[in-house]
Amino acid sequence: MAKVLNQNGTSLRTPIAFHPGEFLLEEVEERGLKKTEFAKSLGLLPGNLSELFKGKRHINARMAVRLEKMLNISAEYWIGLQTTYDLNIARELEHV
Repeated sequence: MAKVLNQNGTSLRTPIAFHPGEFLLEEVEERGLKKTEFAKSLGLLPGNLSELFKGKRHINARMAVRLEKMLNISAEYWIGLQTTYDLNIARELEHV
């Protein structure tokens, strides 16, 4: 858990976030989807999808909507995962 201070200086514990690409990879594998075909249906090259799985690419609003259509998981959920991850990284960088 990452340690964060609130406005009163009280220590808060925030969960360590994971990149949404990790969850996406689990979903694709659990559903038995072929990665190459899934990438194509999202309008991505297979290598770009692989980078997303590895956390080297981010999920933006447009990709979140595409994932919503393909997996029936809301775009808000994908954006939430990405935002939580981004905030966690930003907090870690500020506390270096």
